[in-house]
Amino acid sequence: MPSAAQRSSIAFFTALALVCGAASAAPAAREETIDFGKTQGARFTLQRDGAPDVRYVISRPAQRAPLVLYVQGSGSIPPFVGLGTPNRASTIFSWVPLAQQGRYAVMAVDKPYQPEGQQPGQQGGALDCPKGFNDHFSYDRWLATLVQAVRHAATLPYVDARRVLVIGISEGATMAAGLARALPEVTDVALVGGSGPTQLFDFAANIYRADAADAEKLRRLQELDATVSDIKADPASTAKFAWGHTYLRWSSFFAQSSSDNLSHAKARIYLASGMQDDSVPILSTEAMYAQLRAQGRDVTFRRLPGANHSLQAQGQPFPDVQKEYDGIMRWFEQR
Repeated sequence: MPSAAQRSSIAFFTALALVCGAASAAPAAREETIDFGKTQGARFTLQRDGAPDVRYVISRPAQRAPLVLYVQGSGSIPPFVGLGTPNRASTIFSWVPLAQQGRYAVMAVDKPYQPEGQQPGQQGGALDCPKGFNDHFSYDRWLATLVQAVRHAATLPYVDARRVLVIGISEGATMAAGLARALPEVTDVALVGGSGPTQLFDFAANIYRADAADAEKLRRLQELDATVSDIKADPASTAKFAWGHTYLRWSSFFAQSSSDNLSHAKARIYLASGMQDDSVPILSTEAMYAQLRAQGRDVTFRRLPGANHSLQAQGQPFPDVQKEYDGIMRWFEQR
């Protein structure tokens, strides 16, 4: 008899197969033109019966071009604010500069039940997110939304779907790995500050790397185990929170291993991590890199000395991080 984890995995991929199959049904789509200054774009809204609309923004290159999807980090901050106004902006680093090059169809997808404007509170957390967002956000639902958005974008006349790059940032790196496994159309995937075995491993690794006595580390590990047990006892709860997110969010993400998902994907792989990342310790990415290398996968690992979770080194102006994203695009062009 399959274990609980195996049953959950089977149920998830069965549901995903249904979603992927439903993509051929071509849901009704509404298109709005968006001006990004040096380039034009569009915002698509795909209407779904009994589910939230799928919304995404994509740039329109002058000629048919490869698709580049950015997947944002945690929380409900929208990837764009002020669309349709002179004060429009992207909250995803590097999205606009790449789109304005006109060499790629660059896209980003709204999370289900994501609010339109900026929200108060700490970025990346969910404590200040709208109740509707927290009541529904999970790995499975977010992945299904991304799958449908990418498959719709691939049908656009200015998209060359033979080459698809997914750039996942932080939580988005976990999603990028899962998307590469779910969609064989993804030819290349880049994980920025991404977890390896699971996000649960990240918590343990951060405890071990702390400047503390073993007795204190043991106490923190026991607290971690207790919290995880609470989450496993009520995995669908959206009223209970741990580390700034709902139990539903944690239970669904803890069940995912980027290492395993990438090992079952066909895409080339690029990893970029700051060696002083306090959110996702680089040892987590190293564990993934070791597994993928042992399997003979085509994987590149960019380790940044002194850099944090955002790939920014101490004393370095944040705009200088752009060169790391430029490096991802040079790697993508090497195929």
